[in-house]
Amino acid sequence: MIIGADILNNLNPQLHDSSGKMTNARWLFTAFPLLVLFTVSMMDKANINILLANKPFLTDLGIDGNLVKGTLSSIFLVTYAFGQLAWGFIIDKIGALRSGFIGIALWAFAMVLGGMADSIGGILWSRAILGIGEGVLYPMALKLTSSWFPQNEQAKAQTTWYNGNAIGPVLGLPLIAIIASAYGWRESYFILAALSVVCLILFVIMTRDNPAKHYAVNSMELNYIQSNKKAGKTTTASKGNVKAVLASPMFWTLTIVYSCISIAYYGISTFLPSYLTEEKGIAFVNSAVINAGGFALAIVVQMVAGFLSDRFMKRAIFVGGACGLIIVFMLFSLFTTNSTVAAVLSILLIGLLFMPAALTMTMLHRVASPEVMGSISGVFGCVSYLIAALGPMVVGLFSQMSGSYNGGFIALLCFVALSLFLSVFLVRKGY
Repeated sequence: MIIGADILNNLNPQLHDSSGKMTNARWLFTAFPLLVLFTVSMMDKANINILLANKPFLTDLGIDGNLVKGTLSSIFLVTYAFGQLAWGFIIDKIGALRSGFIGIALWAFAMVLGGMADSIGGILWSRAILGIGEGVLYPMALKLTSSWFPQNEQAKAQTTWYNGNAIGPVLGLPLIAIIASAYGWRESYFILAALSVVCLILFVIMTRDNPAKHYAVNSMELNYIQSNKKAGKTTTASKGNVKAVLASPMFWTLTIVYSCISIAYYGISTFLPSYLTEEKGIAFVNSAVINAGGFALAIVVQMVAGFLSDRFMKRAIFVGGACGLIIVFMLFSLFTTNSTVAAVLSILLIGLLFMPAALTMTMLHRVASPEVMGSISGVFGCVSYLIAALGPMVVGLFSQMSGSYNGGFIALLCFVALSLFLSVFLVRKGY
């Protein structure tokens, strides 16, 4: 597969054909495969969230207590963080295509390992390897977006593939709940492993490292991409120098914003099914449907925000607005005694949790060039997800100490408030 991809990488007769209409290969052959990858990867990583509310899964593996549940999520985030750091530099060395092939194969293996686990240790190993494999995703996607899309399309492109993070739970959470209830939790792992292999094949067939090497790109599209890239403004001393980007205060501001949003997302998403089931009296399968409804709303929110932020070239306003609404919806959800109201607020909450992260990553293109985007996004992701790993543990610890989920969720809102504050700073800097 890799050999065939290398041959096609260097063969593109259409580049010399300037007749006819401009192709749109960047959307079909780059944005679409990335969307599919993120969709299935999110199903893989979210599998544990719904299974933590499944009694046979907990009984078979001897899982008891919220702190243990939080650790299962956090171990993934730790290896995910270091995986992103390593993959970022690897991608800049060997390219997105080869890196993606290895990473996707690793996470497919991790899902098989999870389905075969007979103890907490087996699941921990599965989650750890999954984190290393899926660590390739963000550096690879940011590298491809930076190479394939001009600045005036980057938010739309990024929210397109980032929507896989919402589509995955929309499709996966009810599916996993139904499969686990009807057939068993192990079968959910094996089905997801098979889907990951399909993704691997699709990615290798369709994707190339840059548009100049792609068999479906004509000269008009290549010129369009390259000419619009030149219109971008450099906001660091040197966007093409890793050390200069890492010395930029704006890079670290974006990293902190993304880290705080990620803490909130992983802390809330890990425990929301259990919270709705245990404290709001909502049935197991219904809690999965509520979560899926929230992710469906997130797709719409992200696409609208991506379109508007590309139109006005203002990203931080949307990030700050979403952070404010997340705080409001979370507080109302915690203190309502009506299960229906709690369900609606949960849908609204999940619908907003994704968008700030996607647009924060879009702003990263303003501080780093395509040449170093893999390395920079690797550092960005490593720092962010090491901090994000605290999310599930914070909820698990504080909920165990306070005797309810409220204490853990309120602790998460402090991080969202910090993102809101920094978003105001980014708005004033023109982001």
